[in-house]
Amino acid sequence: MKYPTVFGPLVAGIFVVTAVACTPSPEGGTANDSTASPPTTSVVSSGVITGFGSVKMNGVEYATQNTSFNLNGQAGFQKDLKLGMVVTAYGSQSSNGATSAATIIQEDVVDGAVQSIPATNDRIIVLGQTVLIDEHTLFDTSISPSDIGGLAVGQQVAVNGFVKEKGVTIATLIEKKSPSTTCQLKGIVENHNSISQTFVLGGVTVNYHGADFRDMPKTAGTTWDLTLVKVNGTPCDQITTTINATNVQPERITLTNGDEITLQGAITLFHSPTSFSVNGVPVVINSFTREFENGGMSDLALGVLVWVEGVVSNGGLTLKEVSFRDHVEIEGDVTALAPLTIAGLSPITLTSNTQTSYPNGSVAVNDHIRVRGRQTGTNTILAATVEKLPSDTRVVLQGVIQTLNTPNVMVLGYSIDTTPIVNTNFIDLTGPAIGRAAFFSTVTKGWSVKAIGILNMTSGSVVWSEMATTGEGDADDGGGW
Repeated sequence: MKYPTVFGPLVAGIFVVTAVACTPSPEGGTANDSTASPPTTSVVSSGVITGFGSVKMNGVEYATQNTSFNLNGQAGFQKDLKLGMVVTAYGSQSSNGATSAATIIQEDVVDGAVQSIPATNDRIIVLGQTVLIDEHTLFDTSISPSDIGGLAVGQQVAVNGFVKEKGVTIATLIEKKSPSTTCQLKGIVENHNSISQTFVLGGVTVNYHGADFRDMPKTAGTTWDLTLVKVNGTPCDQITTTINATNVQPERITLTNGDEITLQGAITLFHSPTSFSVNGVPVVINSFTREFENGGMSDLALGVLVWVEGVVSNGGLTLKEVSFRDHVEIEGDVTALAPLTIAGLSPITLTSNTQTSYPNGSVAVNDHIRVRGRQTGTNTILAATVEKLPSDTRVVLQGVIQTLNTPNVMVLGYSIDTTPIVNTNFIDLTGPAIGRAAFFSTVTKGWSVKAIGILNMTSGSVVWSEMATTGEGDADDGGGW
């Protein structure tokens, strides 16, 4: 599966296709174009704006000649939209592939005062929510300098982005805004108490007594814990620890059986590797799931950033394909910590930051580890997770092909010599062997591949035993939204 700049800067989205001729807008409008030929499909696409002219996201350009715009519940215009904003477009696609939007809706993920700016310099705290900032976060022109240095405690900001886990949001755009008496935040519910009518979102308590919560679960004994919600309320200042909600509603996408959906975001609820939610949408992996890209079922976990594609059935999404945002994987023995290096994989180095997670503790020299992350240079990786594994001589290298010179494949500045790999151990996307000749005639620069081998403890080199394609990767070697 080839995603259009799937993991390049500021790309995210949901893509819904249904076999009807017009799409009702959540605001009550309907796509009308009486002069045009009836469209073959209706579409709903939600993601980060990556370009204008019309409106571009998910590698698709949406014509906006007859589009109505709604920003945070207020009527607006296309000129109000900005790069990095998360929007949802309701429209149609003609049989020749031309796509137009009838309605485009934008919503902030958190809107309030900056409460603190930790010394890590990669996050801010807004209304008790940790807002993560990385190299792909955009800063509006209202912020000078256009980075975290242009922010100050007490400033009112609007954040576009995605809820990643409890109390944590990934920012795609940060803007200054005028002080407001009302605020908005999205998050995953903790500690719901239906008697006191309170729950927790990150570092704030939400009091919903007197609020409109008619769309929330009402069955006796039902808890809201782990539900992804949107809250409007007051106050919004830098000392807020309790928000008095005026409205509480589940953050969700309206699904219709038979819809085809492509969804990018974080796993916001995790039951098992076969049952979880992405951006609040329940998904299921079963025999219908035919493809994993840049990872496998063992890599699925709470907060992991993924693309999923499937079909709606019984209100949930049955997956056909799964792809991971953090598309680099390395497994092997640690030889040094500063920087982190792996035996047999020189010149590759791994870096970390305060957003890197260590699910089973810090690592030491000689530990056998698995790292997932994204490429930040020719031979450097920024680690998203670093996990200790049982001792093993197994070595894994997964990433995007930089150059191809049979029998060698260059990944992350490391030349994989495929000479020792037997013909039956060249594998394609879906698993069956394709052989050496077919492999080298299929893959090109920009494809993602996964090599598995064994470390020769005497020589310190790797003898490679298997090579598999894991997808038509992004040739820009980018990481991030």
